[in-house]
Amino acid sequence: MPRSFVAPAFIFLAACNTASASVDPGDLHGVFGGASASASAAAAPSATPRAEASARANASAVVETHERTPDSPDCVEERGERATVVRTLGRPACRGSEVIEWRDPSGAPRYACLFTPPEMSKRDPMPLLVVFHGSTPGLDDPASIPKLTSLRSKMDATDMNGAAPGRGFVMLGVQGRALKGPSKKGLLAGASFDTAHASPDNLDKVATDHFVDELIERGIVDTKRIYAVGMGKGGEMAATYAMLRADRVAAFAAFAPSTPPASWQCPGPPPPAFVTYRACDAVVSCESVESWLRRRDDMRSETKSYRLGEDNREEPNCALKCSKKKGEAHHYRWPKGRENEMLRFLAGYALK
Repeated sequence: MPRSFVAPAFIFLAACNTASASVDPGDLHGVFGGASASASAAAAPSATPRAEASARANASAVVETHERTPDSPDCVEERGERATVVRTLGRPACRGSEVIEWRDPSGAPRYACLFTPPEMSKRDPMPLLVVFHGSTPGLDDPASIPKLTSLRSKMDATDMNGAAPGRGFVMLGVQGRALKGPSKKGLLAGASFDTAHASPDNLDKVATDHFVDELIERGIVDTKRIYAVGMGKGGEMAATYAMLRADRVAAFAAFAPSTPPASWQCPGPPPPAFVTYRACDAVVSCESVESWLRRRDDMRSETKSYRLGEDNREEPNCALKCSKKKGEAHHYRWPKGRENEMLRFLAGYALK
């Protein structure tokens, strides 16, 4: 059965006891098959997944846009301390993209990769996806984005502009930092983001702001259509950035995120969210994601969510049995088969 939340709207194999028991070998690297699933927000502006099943392969489907009033950037209660950086990271090896550099207020070099469709000079300002990578080695820099997702191949023709002319979007992959953490070596698993520091002075937030500002100054971004996207720790950062910059981010999408520490304080709901997660996940449990989703439901947040099995089908429940090996593999496998739905959901929101 679908899991619904009411709204006013990135490997391996072994034993997870879910309804989808068989896996196509071609899916081992995250190439999912298509199947229908359920919507979690009855009032979300995009159509329900079952009604869209025949058009799921069409990323250019017309989506009705809901324009929402930007929230104050002061809606998040300040909490936490700035994380300790244990070493400086070098430039990411983002092939076929522009690497943007900047020094943040601490003096540390920060990087982001700009992925664009062809013939940019002929295009009007386009929607922007700000993408936050995962935190495990191999997934922990923006160079992993084109490898783990299909988003780059969709930048040219996907229509995310609503009634505006032209198609396509641009992606900004922000590089995290090597932060002190709870592992045996005193590090987080890989380059990560400081989500515990819920503050306008959060250096990951500040760096992201700078990179987005630079793209806006170039005239390539539709400022009403800026979206945050991430997986794992990056999904947590996408949610955090969307709340810290609710005046800038129209909506966000997160795969297998932990609950963001940021606490929403404004009377209205936090930004709309598209959330996918695994029924069997040994890193961020299915139950913990659903606990966060229920909290969003309590705030009448616009949320569409999918609880996924081994393939791309929705599972009726969190897995009763979930081995560590398989659960970790699931956590690090981005759901490519849900990208069109994610893009349609995001396209359904714009700031006024």
